[in-house]
Amino acid sequence: MSVSIYLNNQQVQIVVGSRGRKGTYQDSYVLDAPEGSIINGIVTDTSSFVEFLKETWGRYRLSKNDVHLVVGGNKIHGRNVEVPMLSKAKTNEYLSRELSDMEKEGTDYIVCYNALSGKAGKKLRNFYVEMAENDLIKDYVDIFKEAGITLKSLVSAEGSILGLIDKTVNGYFKTFILQIMNGNIVTNILWVDGSFNYYNSVRCFNDVGTSAYYDDCARSLSNLNQFIQAHKIEQKIDRILIAGSDKLDVVYYNDLVSTYGIAAPVAIVNQGLGPNAEKNNRAQQVIYALSGLYTDGQKESNFLANVGKKEKKSRVNPELKKNIAIVAITFAVMIVLFLGALALRMSRQIKYDALVEYNENPATVSQAMMFDSISQRRDTLASRANSIENVLDTINTYPVLTKDVENILKETAKGYADIEIGSFDAENGLVNVTANATDVELINQYIFRLQERDIFNSVKYTGYNYNQDGTWSINVTCTFAEGVGREGDSDEE
Repeated sequence: MSVSIYLNNQQVQIVVGSRGRKGTYQDSYVLDAPEGSIINGIVTDTSSFVEFLKETWGRYRLSKNDVHLVVGGNKIHGRNVEVPMLSKAKTNEYLSRELSDMEKEGTDYIVCYNALSGKAGKKLRNFYVEMAENDLIKDYVDIFKEAGITLKSLVSAEGSILGLIDKTVNGYFKTFILQIMNGNIVTNILWVDGSFNYYNSVRCFNDVGTSAYYDDCARSLSNLNQFIQAHKIEQKIDRILIAGSDKLDVVYYNDLVSTYGIAAPVAIVNQGLGPNAEKNNRAQQVIYALSGLYTDGQKESNFLANVGKKEKKSRVNPELKKNIAIVAITFAVMIVLFLGALALRMSRQIKYDALVEYNENPATVSQAMMFDSISQRRDTLASRANSIENVLDTINTYPVLTKDVENILKETAKGYADIEIGSFDAENGLVNVTANATDVELINQYIFRLQERDIFNSVKYTGYNYNQDGTWSINVTCTFAEGVGREGDSDEE
């Protein structure tokens, strides 16, 4: 069986299945890599990550020779390009020129691309073309090789997921949105009339799986809605398809999405993933790794197939000819200077040999290795410190039910109802209150007073109950705003 592995940040997705134009899902694993070893798709701690690969491949008995890597992060750059009907060689040349503005002088790049469905009726071909540094691709190959694993292909998460959508979902819907919830990163992709139009990723700052997290995901669609309006896209959205979530209440999320300006039914993606519903549900949760099992069979979509290719020589223009003449004259002068420099070099050779002997001295080599080890340890500790700081920042956003906050609850109810504070859920910012009053209208006014308080994001309540003693009661659930109670009275319940 083929193995596809997706790297972005700490969580690593691994999918086992058959690879081809219709890749099939067999099994999957979502594992935490060693802390700080992967940041934005880049392996920052090679030794610990190699050990992680060895342990994982040994534990699950994964194939070491049929492995396909999907890389996330921002080190691989790409864009959507429409190309006239050209030969394959001229198409490659055309696409390479389209990315020339991203190149840095003195750096070797590899270009690859995925052929996507084009717009109907246009004599143009649609490609998603990408560019990565040659050294970056070689680093991934060397890291996996050190773990005893041979990579057969390497693709970017962005280009790979677009290729997967084009081969699966695009056959069922023509105008749709795919939203991928990948931890604290949510990605929105737009297809219009069977053609790719938009790709954007944003970061969520609430805990994954909470109602606030799903509100962040729904809010991210507002950027996409602005794009639709700015480009005057009038086609109706057939579906909003969700991938990467195992807890989503589709009905709840459908109502949430509509508040941000996009009216379309929400569904979990399963189109083209196979007939087994249970496997499809697991497959969509690891859709980035799953995309590595789908291929168009073209070597141009695989970065590894293009490693080491020599770039074609560009045409010589008049300016270049002038530069060649200048170089030739300079070279002639250098020959004259060379003879004088040769004598000077020989006199310095003795000093150079002494320096070489010093550099190769075992004591010097040992000190250099010790310095490298200490530097690596320092970088690891700095990464862990940053992780701890991020956790503390998250904790500080949780509300606290302090005496001051309780007094606000009691003061709001004073003269309207008698209240009893029940359970408090700090992680979700929820506090339950039971209110009793002799007049049901007083309870209504009490609810209105609660809703006016700026310490709450929302106030929800159940139906009224009439008690035997002639009073009315109601259960109220208040959702605190972020960080409520963190300042002022610190006497927590």
